Amino acid sequence: MIVSGQFASFIPEITDILGSRSKYGGSFKKEHGKRHIVLCGHITYESVSNFMSDFLHKDREDVDVELVIMNRKEPDLELEGLFKRHFTQVKFFQGTVMDANDLHRTNVKEADACLVLANKYCEDPDAEDAANILRVISIKNYHDDIKVIVQLLQYHNKVKFALRSYFLFVVFSLRMSIESYLLNIPSWDLKRGDDAVCLAELKLGFIAQSCLAPGFSTLMANLFTMRSYNPESVVSIFENICYKT
Repeated sequence: MIVSGQFASFIPEITDILGSRSKYGGSFKKEHGKRHIVLCGHITYESVSNFMSDFLHKDREDVDVELVIMNRKEPDLELEGLFKRHFTQVKFFQGTVMDANDLHRTNVKEADACLVLANKYCEDPDAEDAANILRVISIKNYHDDIKVIVQLLQYHNKVKFALRSYFLFVVFSLRMSIESYLLNIPSWDLKRGDDAVCLAELKLGFIAQSCLAPGFSTLMANLFTMRSYNPESVVSIFENICYKT
């Protein structure tokens, strides 16, 4: 009776411990012979769905790659529904790439690549690029040989990035200025496949080439993106046009 009473007194604590564990904790267990990539950065329903619609497209020759997504916040209902629809190919873990323990949980050392997405709708592009560059540094410090592809918004941040941080202490404040060159990170190697994709540079480059060769941007977009062709939708659109006319 005494033992039963003591066990009953621990039930609330056990319940709190089990309830405090996130369902997106744990670690990624890679199956033998299967590959995976890690996706981090700006994780939203729009960014992930756009990436998955192209990367996991059925017309690609090799789609037998698992997508491991890591974000500090838990996914909302819309994003969680997207993960459930692709539960065989997508795994989500709550954490940050700034923490070596979280990088270990996603098995970064055995990943084929790590992709860092940028928020193209952000109010401060320089701050967004700064956050992504710090993510790259953290990933490279954890594992030198990992292939990293990062999205940047501003071209000057692709070449040079200045970070100014202010730390306020109880007695004094310390101002620290760190100047970092993305392309001069010791483990950054273009031969390995590391790359920084600047969205502004890419967009303006397409516009410039289209001025010299009209239709160039459309041609390149059709070559590098996957789009599903649905004949029924085309027929329905044609019928609606004919009906209205």
